[in-house]
Amino acid sequence: MDIFMLFPVIIVLSVTCIFLYTLTCNRSSMTVPPSPPKLPIIGNLHQLLGKSRHEALWQLSKQYGPVMQILIGSKQFLIISSPMTAKQVLKTQDHIFCSRPMSHAVQRLTYNYSDVAFAPHSDHWREMRKLLVSEFLGPKKAHLFNHVLMMEIESIVRSIELHPSNAAVNLNELFFATIKGVMCKMAFGNNYRRQPLKGPSLEVMIYEVQGMLGGWLGDNFPGLLGRIIDLFSGWNRKLQKCFSNLDAYIDTIIDDHYNQSVAEVSDDDKDFVHSLLELSLKEDVDRHPLTREDVKALIMDVIIGGIDTTVVTMVWAMSEIVRSDRVMQKLQSEIRSGIRRKQKVDEDDIIKMTYLKMVVKETLRLHPPAPLLMPHESLSHCQIESYDVAPRTIALINAWGMGRDPRIWGENAAEFYPERFENFEVDFEMLPFGGGRRSCPAVNTSPATVELVIANLLYSFNWEVGDGMKNGDLNMQEVVGSLVARKNLPLCLVPTKYNQEE
Repeated sequence: MDIFMLFPVIIVLSVTCIFLYTLTCNRSSMTVPPSPPKLPIIGNLHQLLGKSRHEALWQLSKQYGPVMQILIGSKQFLIISSPMTAKQVLKTQDHIFCSRPMSHAVQRLTYNYSDVAFAPHSDHWREMRKLLVSEFLGPKKAHLFNHVLMMEIESIVRSIELHPSNAAVNLNELFFATIKGVMCKMAFGNNYRRQPLKGPSLEVMIYEVQGMLGGWLGDNFPGLLGRIIDLFSGWNRKLQKCFSNLDAYIDTIIDDHYNQSVAEVSDDDKDFVHSLLELSLKEDVDRHPLTREDVKALIMDVIIGGIDTTVVTMVWAMSEIVRSDRVMQKLQSEIRSGIRRKQKVDEDDIIKMTYLKMVVKETLRLHPPAPLLMPHESLSHCQIESYDVAPRTIALINAWGMGRDPRIWGENAAEFYPERFENFEVDFEMLPFGGGRRSCPAVNTSPATVELVIANLLYSFNWEVGDGMKNGDLNMQEVVGSLVARKNLPLCLVPTKYNQEE
């Protein structure tokens, strides 16, 4: 089709949008939050292009306040940038903001909103979350999780010891292999540590799926206009390819488990998929029937949400530690003096390491894995700070901006200074895992995993940047436009084996 033939359609749709928007504004008698100046049709989109969304919104909030409204196409967004207003959304009015916005990509990649992370609020969502927690993250799996994690840590320590001396180690790859190994053992069994037989690597697949789930321009424009944007941008084609790769990988996992008799698998050897398939064969009048799509959606949550966010946090933590000689020396002193001549740091040792916990907290303050958290959608009209919020408004909580606000953290808010948590009780000042009923289910396991991996690497090795660079000159730029705030360049550090006799 000749693209010029679409111009009359686009013009008509644009004029219609302007008319409806003007009509809505004139009719409205609500007290709406302050908003930056908008352009016709695109709203405030031009103020976010080419920048990290969380940084752009943080700068706008300094001018328009902690409760701000922006318009992208036809969708209203409520931008929350202070602990007090975040508490209203995530606690006081959690029953109103407990849903998720719908989008074409989310519907496709979550098997029609069957998952836990992205699905709108419903009875089905509650059942899926209960399954995820009880069968994968619950207390009965905690001991096995720690055992598998320690095995993976021992493996990476051995691989670093065999690494050529004075050669840099890519910690992005190392951390990804470690967490992937743990998740694949817990969720899918040993066989699924290998790469997919077809399509991209698991790491690339996760990155692509997160990009799709982060949303696209067409989602913000109604009807035909949104579909035209999706069509001519190539978005639909990319989405289908991304879904096909993910779905094929998940199908392989499920089919291989179906080929095993669940009765032949001992309770100790049952993984997450075994448990789900076993439950899908049982009839329970009190529970929604567990379909193949439900099982796929829960596997998707584990793959997409359980690996990359933890890896990203580890990379940022090691980057910040290595950049500060003071922090690294203090932390290594706590770790090494606390366990003396043991071969490794275990979970019991971690309990006593208060400075390590402060270091991980400080990492999450400055580098929350999802800077704007997961979006919340209002189910009905409500008020935030005396401002009216219409139903189906999408609330974005700027955890990144709140974590760097000098009014909360003092003049050194941008500095990596773990000691600030010695006398600071955190409430809603930092929200790396969200809050309320839609908070991340891994709020306890993820920080503990980061602590254990980092502690063992700092116990066994000394680290430096290499290539003649000073540690303080380490590049800390992040990727622009990603749903997850990754470090822009891989973290490559030179390890030196620590001599316990010294």
